[in-house]
Amino acid sequence: MKSLTAIKVFALGAVMLLLIPPVIFSLVALTSGMAFSETVSAVVDQYQSDRVNLLVSGLLSFFPLLLLAVVLLIARRFAMQAENTVVYAIGGVLPIVLVTIFVNFEYWPVFLPDRVYPGFPHGLEFVIGPLAFAPAGVLLGLAIAWLSLRKKPS
Repeated sequence: MKSLTAIKVFALGAVMLLLIPPVIFSLVALTSGMAFSETVSAVVDQYQSDRVNLLVSGLLSFFPLLLLAVVLLIARRFAMQAENTVVYAIGGVLPIVLVTIFVNFEYWPVFLPDRVYPGFPHGLEFVIGPLAFAPAGVLLGLAIAWLSLRKKPS
């Protein structure tokens, strides 16, 4: 088995960020009483929608992912050991994924099954989550990774 690298962690995180919105949308649609064919049609419609597009909502989560990549590249260039990069990458990607899951579970149950756009302030979670809470989660994840890598005194 090949070893896990930071690039693989980022690639897996990116794929997850793109898959989370349609998967949660589908789960919420199916559990709210929509038929499978209606759910598939709703997913296709939502990818083509101008408001709360499934692709755009996933791509917004790339901001903290790219921010994490820049931070790790700078840290790796100046101070970080190569073997620690994976731990820091996991510590940073995990909160981004968790915030994305939370945001989607907050919005889609309000939107489905009627597919009526809720009024203000619903929908802001897709912006506030990735731009405010995910970067804060990244900082917390990096701090936890740093604490886990600290050498214990003898």
